[in-house]
Amino acid sequence: MRKHRHMTYYELTFTGFVFAGVTCFVLIAALNSQNNVLFWALGIVLGTLLVSAVLGDLLLRRLEVTRSVSAHAVAGEPMEVHYRLVNHKILWPSCAIRITEARFLGAVSVVPEGYCLHLGPGQTTLVMTHLVPTHRGIVELREQRVCCSFPFGFLNRAVHIRAPRRITVYPRIGMLNRELLARSRTFCSGGSTTSPRRGGSDEFFGLREYQSGDAIRSIHWRRSAHTGQLMVREMTTDTPPTIVITLDLRPWATVPNGPALAERAIELAAAWMCRGLMDHFSVGMQITGYSRSVPTLITAGRSQRQILLEALATIDLAAISPDGPTADPLQEDRMSREAEHVVIALSEKTARLDMVPAGCNYTLLCMDDPDSQYWLYFPSQPGPAGATADFAAVAPESLSG
Repeated sequence: MRKHRHMTYYELTFTGFVFAGVTCFVLIAALNSQNNVLFWALGIVLGTLLVSAVLGDLLLRRLEVTRSVSAHAVAGEPMEVHYRLVNHKILWPSCAIRITEARFLGAVSVVPEGYCLHLGPGQTTLVMTHLVPTHRGIVELREQRVCCSFPFGFLNRAVHIRAPRRITVYPRIGMLNRELLARSRTFCSGGSTTSPRRGGSDEFFGLREYQSGDAIRSIHWRRSAHTGQLMVREMTTDTPPTIVITLDLRPWATVPNGPALAERAIELAAAWMCRGLMDHFSVGMQITGYSRSVPTLITAGRSQRQILLEALATIDLAAISPDGPTADPLQEDRMSREAEHVVIALSEKTARLDMVPAGCNYTLLCMDDPDSQYWLYFPSQPGPAGATADFAAVAPESLSG
């Protein structure tokens, strides 16, 4: 192999253990009877084991294995894992090659496992398999295990290759209930809103004195003739609605079933954020009581979705203080005051609105609400018939790419 070997070894398969038992039986019989036929059979058996060991090592020599996997995944959804095999041998093929992952960290329900039946000398092939993480967080792939049991299946020749890879697992992305969306002023009105900011070209904002670099067509000739000084028109610009999602997880250790409610709250925040970004809204996020840094920019686009999902994926509940400081102030403070705030709390009794600016519209969602179990629907899981009619999609394309 062209990569550094971490560990190489032989191991007996189940068939190999049976074969080893037969070998011991033949050996004992030959020693007791001193029968030449039994010694001849013992030689054949030992020769078979020797051939298995030599061929297994020969078929794995000069075999290059590289892994290709995305840096992001979604909890509960399969993600593709590709293994590229290159046989650099000139004469010998590689047969019955099995590739899997060893010594990985993270919650995984399906471990990648690929198989290549035959790879001729000088040939290249791609083995495709998949990995299924079960929970949000980080999955670390450390080593690839490449083994060969050709030709008899008695003996495995295994090689471990160091290939560290860190995968960020996003929380599950569900579909939002349409009745839940109806609580939001932003999603009810939809579309762009006129901002009281200068610099656009939509509606009249006001007049000001001409400055060097202003367009000639923006000059207000009638007002300029009346005052004797050049005046230009200023227009407003249309901006999409703005949503700020505030996660209040501070009482997670004291409320009943706190960790489970916190995970559901994170999933609801992810779905709400993806729905807003899919509708081209500007979205920001705050996590109260969190001691680690959280993105404070309010904007739209795919990059914002990735940044916020990574922040949700790596939330450590142990780092949230019930009496700790509130979240860092958002960079776009004026946008925050003009936005609708969606506060996701664990319990109505412990909900606090200290992160909502005075006079702002807000929507309070408490995870102990009896109807909260119907707020999200996950297409990958069985649900009631016709459930998709009551839910709005939030992520039409794959998020793991």
